[in-house]
Amino acid sequence: MRKILFAVLAAVLLFSLVIHPKEGYTSAQSDIDNALAKVKKQEAEMQKKREEVKQQSAVLDATKGQEEKNLQKIMADIKKQANKLGVLNQQIVDGTIAAKEAGVLSDEADERVKSRDALLKSRLRLMYMNGSVSYMDVLFSATSFSDFLDRFLALQSVVGQDKQILEKNKEDRETQVVKKKEMDKHLAEVQSLALEAEATKDRLSNQEKKKEVLLASLDQNIEQLDGIDEEAEKKLIALASEKAQLNKKKKELADSFKYSGGQLLWPLPGRTSMSDGFGYRIDPIKHVRKLHKGVDIPAPEGTAIVAAESGVVLIASTVSGYGNTVVIDHGNGIWTWYGHIREGGIKVKEGRTVTRGQKIAEVGSTGDSTGNHLHFEVRKNEVAVNPLPYLK
Repeated sequence: MRKILFAVLAAVLLFSLVIHPKEGYTSAQSDIDNALAKVKKQEAEMQKKREEVKQQSAVLDATKGQEEKNLQKIMADIKKQANKLGVLNQQIVDGTIAAKEAGVLSDEADERVKSRDALLKSRLRLMYMNGSVSYMDVLFSATSFSDFLDRFLALQSVVGQDKQILEKNKEDRETQVVKKKEMDKHLAEVQSLALEAEATKDRLSNQEKKKEVLLASLDQNIEQLDGIDEEAEKKLIALASEKAQLNKKKKELADSFKYSGGQLLWPLPGRTSMSDGFGYRIDPIKHVRKLHKGVDIPAPEGTAIVAAESGVVLIASTVSGYGNTVVIDHGNGIWTWYGHIREGGIKVKEGRTVTRGQKIAEVGSTGDSTGNHLHFEVRKNEVAVNPLPYLK
């Protein structure tokens, strides 16, 4: 009986030594897998947000393009209206001069009428003072035929002068009416042109204000979008860092590979030329000076991309700016990035271990790219460094 009990106790002890460690490992691995699943969910949410940002960026680019055309149209209209304003100002000057000239002519005619009226009134006053004498009395008072002819000619001259004075007065009064109408017309035109010039000035001012508001709005939107891009990249790196830590724990549990240094394998076998190196440059897409965080290796679409060293895949999805991207954690803080992979060209999955020289993707031109090439980065403790010393 004691032998049986001892055997049972021995079996239990052996079970505790063998089975429990296995269960502990499985539990720890499960916890890590759950944490990885949570991080991947957050990455999916971040990816969704990046897609939304990408769509907003496309809309903003389209809007900016359209608004730039609108600005050009406004500027053209401002130039056109400025020319028109100059013409209106000249017309106002011409109209004012014409009105003044008409007024002068009217005043001159008025003075002539007044002068003739004074002459006629003077003659009437003289006739009144000397008594009413008819033209017949003057004629028949002649002492001789010669005197009669002289008197007849004199009377004929006086009558002609009076008639001429009356006709001139009539002409000048008509001139006064015409010139007054012309002056009123010119003054009305000047007033109308002045109002039109003021309206044009106000319209130009409003267009200028709209242009300033539009430019400020575009600058603000661009600045906000750049901020969102920077924030998205920081969050992506933070999630990738968290995944790196979790994968590190998972590898430690499985006694997996740890990178101990050494030369990295060239990621595009046979394609040794580079179109751009590591360092600051004018970005070909955004046209601003910024750090180019890796090297660009041109190659035809579909060219095989291989892992520069063995490690665990951190990212195998689309990354803002990089397009389709693979990121591998080689341990000891060393990551390699492979960007602009063609659509459908990612050949590995996140969380999987890859070996040095294994095909992981194919060359493309997704993301912010101007042609088929591989963008290759090396990051040390999450910071991009020049990859060439690791490849030579």
